[in-house]
Amino acid sequence: MDNFAYSNLITAGGIVMSKDKAENKNLNKEKLFKDTVPRSRVQLDVVKRVRSALENMPAELPAKIISYQDIIRENGEYYLLYKGSSDLKPLVEYLNKNSISLKKLLQEFKEVLEILEQLELIKNIFPDGINAGNFYIDEQENIYLMPEQLLRSKRNYNEFKFEAPVSDYFRPPEIIEGESWQQHSYIFNTAAVFYYFLSSETIFSDNDQAKVLNKIQSENILELKTLVPQISNSLNNLFMKMLDREKNKRPSLDFIFEELENTTLEKQFELQPFFKRKNIIDNKIVKKKRKKENIKLFFRQSWKPLLFFVILFSSLFWGLSSGPDATITADNSPEEVVNYFYGAIAAKNIRLADEAAEFDLGKMERLISESYVIEKMQAAYSEPNSDREIKQVYSLENFRLEKLSSSENSHTFKAFYEFNFRNSEELYSIELEDQILVEKFDEVWKIKKINGDMKDMIAGEYPWGEE
Repeated sequence: MDNFAYSNLITAGGIVMSKDKAENKNLNKEKLFKDTVPRSRVQLDVVKRVRSALENMPAELPAKIISYQDIIRENGEYYLLYKGSSDLKPLVEYLNKNSISLKKLLQEFKEVLEILEQLELIKNIFPDGINAGNFYIDEQENIYLMPEQLLRSKRNYNEFKFEAPVSDYFRPPEIIEGESWQQHSYIFNTAAVFYYFLSSETIFSDNDQAKVLNKIQSENILELKTLVPQISNSLNNLFMKMLDREKNKRPSLDFIFEELENTTLEKQFELQPFFKRKNIIDNKIVKKKRKKENIKLFFRQSWKPLLFFVILFSSLFWGLSSGPDATITADNSPEEVVNYFYGAIAAKNIRLADEAAEFDLGKMERLISESYVIEKMQAAYSEPNSDREIKQVYSLENFRLEKLSSSENSHTFKAFYEFNFRNSEELYSIELEDQILVEKFDEVWKIKKINGDMKDMIAGEYPWGEE
């Protein structure tokens, strides 16, 4: 390795970086800004963040984790100094074009799981989980983990030939729900990453990350053996246990290590490069599973809008179908018929209002239908057991009926009531009155005519001035 000038000074911002040559002579270096070089001020900000991350890094790291030591500036370029192999590249880029043995990947899987025993260290280095992008490989096919903070700082300035899936694809259900990372969470997380390395497919495949998170919380993961038929049932079962949605049902590390020991008896084979395995998606079982997931997710996410349209169209055609048996019969008195009519208006029941009247409800039918839909949607979107009050679009209250005249075939009444209407801006409350004529039709009393405020509303002339 070349001798570096380790006594460089970063004068902007007052950061001084110096190292003794003897200490660092065995360190490798890599460009911090490999493919894109930002402006000087941005460079300095990035360097500050990286230096802060290095200062907070534990002094001793497992050999599996790339140990970054310092930043130097040489010939106008910033370099990261680290212990470990040279010529590191993202593992996903390697797997996309190169085959790898099952034995090799399972050995790497075991070594990563061993690090999980140091939970506090893992939380420090990988606070948001271990993701596929954290894995790097050298020319000797040794695989390492890059600390998350260093990867984040480099990601914006390095171009990748094959992008790793983002962290959401490996996130455990309890973390999505807001819990803190624990060992059982990292077990799920690590299993999800190696499920991807083994199969070339994430546990759920969707371009919409919100849908992926939803599926992780609610759907069953496709058996690994469906994607990699060559693996044994025991290895498949181990992965599926580690990927259990219920955190308490996931196996302990001791159990996992014991099961992995048995994989030495596995039939060893080479896993093809990712780009050669895309035809797996054409597998009928896989396609059926993905389709079923998406259908279930659609109805789970869209049931409220669907309910809205069901209610809306039901309301529009309400009264056009035969419906239930008639409520108003020959046994009902004229007073009862009038009470049914106004009660139906208050309850947003078009069928019963139509049944009580021998005339078209006109614009009131639309007001009743739309109010019914709006109030039902409020109820649908309310939290279960919520004390939140459903705001009525309108209400009819303090109804009082006065008989004016009666004969064998007709009765007249005067109705008094309070009508309250709420729009987006305010609540209107008006005292209204109507004169009602009730006559017999086929031995059943029906409202023949209404004069007064209700007649105006039926015509669309509302007392609060809306057209």
